[in-house]
Amino acid sequence: MKRRSFIKGMAAAGATTLIPAGALGGLLSSCKQEPKTPGWNFDEVLDRSGTWSIKYGRAKEGQLAMWIADMDFKTDPAVSAALRERIDRDIIGYTSMPDDFQDSVRDWQRSRNGFNVERDWISFCPGVIASINQAYLTFTEPGDKIIVQTPVYDPFFRYAQRLGRVPVENPLIYENGRYRMDLEGLERLFDERTKILVLCNPHNPVGILWPRETLEELAEICARHGVLVVSDEIHSDMPLFGKKHLPFCSISETAARIGIMFGSPTKSFNFAGLAATAWCIIPNPELRKRYVDGLQNAKLAEASVLSVIATIAAYNHEPVWLNDLIRYLEGNILRVEQFFRENDLGITAVRPEASFLVWLDCRAKNLSQEKLISWFQDDAGILVNNGASYGTGGEGFVRLNVGCPRSIVDEALGRILKLKG
Repeated sequence: MKRRSFIKGMAAAGATTLIPAGALGGLLSSCKQEPKTPGWNFDEVLDRSGTWSIKYGRAKEGQLAMWIADMDFKTDPAVSAALRERIDRDIIGYTSMPDDFQDSVRDWQRSRNGFNVERDWISFCPGVIASINQAYLTFTEPGDKIIVQTPVYDPFFRYAQRLGRVPVENPLIYENGRYRMDLEGLERLFDERTKILVLCNPHNPVGILWPRETLEELAEICARHGVLVVSDEIHSDMPLFGKKHLPFCSISETAARIGIMFGSPTKSFNFAGLAATAWCIIPNPELRKRYVDGLQNAKLAEASVLSVIATIAAYNHEPVWLNDLIRYLEGNILRVEQFFRENDLGITAVRPEASFLVWLDCRAKNLSQEKLISWFQDDAGILVNNGASYGTGGEGFVRLNVGCPRSIVDEALGRILKLKG
């Protein structure tokens, strides 16, 4: 079936479940959907054809695109309304950075995370990954080492290599379905060429929100060795199941002294296409000056007017849409967890503590990584992220994006169930 025909068929079906209720052992009744809020409907299946979507552009005909961290929901209506209002004025000229940008980030951190950020700690950045790359260029020289904690978002080490830096892996420890940092192993990795440790908080792809004790110890270890901590916190606005995000620079005076935080509303409020939309928080004035000077010298400190408007709109209104979205995502995750728990497929879902990406442990299937990916993508027709791409510890895993209408999740689970027989 062609992808456009499939999407249109799904849209016509609405929220109709595509898996027989009996086949999932009561899953449908135990994962009831939240009542719909007027103004948005997360069950709506969108036709993204003709939108230059990377997510669907790489999917073969008939494949479900459940890979890249891009949700299949309409953008938060408050953000869309603010963008439309500006477009309707027909004025999109050169624009200075308004005070509202820093104020919106500051107020959001205080209200969402309890982090009292000073206004002058905040600067605009041109996208999280581009901004982390700029940190590599600002604080390291070619040949310097950058520690990454695998399995982790692959651009951290891929771009380090492209920029002539040396990524060094400190693999996470996976025990009893949970991940933790190998802080003892980390101590053994430092030498005079080690300059940066990249922290992923929440960690992508394993979905963990790092606990306070871990972050405190990490800060002390890195401070002893004169290593900066660059923290990617782009998924931090979406904590799940009652969990709370702890911004790295809020943890201690030590963390504030050696830490640089990057974040963006693009994931949580669903406007990833405005990619050059991010912010950094740098409490240490010396680090901040060096970094911001580097951005300005590379002409990277100038924001698109639409990026600024979207950020302010996302952070300046009551996050009713976002909170409703989080509850909906929790329902999708519960759906996936229970399905694999009740069906012996050699797959276990690692519950994420933030965002909409589910890390699937498929090692019990005893397939090579190549055959595992083929099983998902060719046999089941589900385009997923290859766990091996995230470095050491990713073999035997895949990443599944459940940021989509529940009917799409059900369709994916139904396809997998058919392979069981």
